[in-house]
Amino acid sequence: MTEPIIKTIEVPCPPSTAFDAFTRDIGTWWPKESHSVSAMDGNTARAVTMEPHVGGSLTETGYDGTIHHWGSVKVFKPGEHLQLAWHINAPESEASTVDVTFTKTGSGTRVELKHHNWENLGDRADDTREGYNKGWVNVFEVVYAGYLAKLAA
Repeated sequence: MTEPIIKTIEVPCPPSTAFDAFTRDIGTWWPKESHSVSAMDGNTARAVTMEPHVGGSLTETGYDGTIHHWGSVKVFKPGEHLQLAWHINAPESEASTVDVTFTKTGSGTRVELKHHNWENLGDRADDTREGYNKGWVNVFEVVYAGYLAKLAA
């Protein structure tokens, strides 16, 4: 069994703000120039968009206008929990799972990202997990956390 990736940050805002930033504002803070299908071709994606409801899609609009399906929303509880079936340009049967939880702390919110269910990727599980383990450091711990710090300032 491939171990889950777990990343945790503390942010200086309420859970509702952190949740809205992760979902509704994803296109504002996501590093489209480095973490997208377009970036794999040396280009910057035009947009990253999440439909904020259960069954909603998470998509990238590529530099050339191509729509890349990244996943779908499985749980949408504002200020509490977001769950995504994560399967960039692959069938949902090959999805891993990204759970993001938002917990009020004395001074803000603890946001935990857990990326798991790697078994659905078969032989690609360990290598794919390693790439995401590094990627989530920049995307979640640096860029998303930095975006929330700026919102709170």
